[in-house]
Amino acid sequence: MAGLARLVARMQDRPFAVLAIDIGEPELRVRRFFENAPVPFPILLDEDRATMKAWQVAVLPTSFVLDRSHRVRLYAGGPVDWDDPAAAHRLESLELESQNPASAPLDGTLPPLND
Repeated sequence: MAGLARLVARMQDRPFAVLAIDIGEPELRVRRFFENAPVPFPILLDEDRATMKAWQVAVLPTSFVLDRSHRVRLYAGGPVDWDDPAAAHRLESLELESQNPASAPLDGTLPPLND
């Protein structure tokens, strides 16, 4: 979550948003966790796992990057190092593509977290 918070700070002047979805936990538990570790983006609840099933999520965490038309453009099954320059480059490429639709499409995966 700290990496996503830093990403939000770096992207604050751009057309960019982060939504986190908590899978299968009760609201009270999620609320208490984020009271102690606040983040600068909304946390949505998927208590019944309907969103997880609809998006065919098999690994947690999973990240999807959508374009302005809400199409999935980048995907990562597993942790992502949001501080990795390769992740920043892919996000910037997607932003540039949205400003110039004639550019080549960008689809693919995000770099994994290398701990």
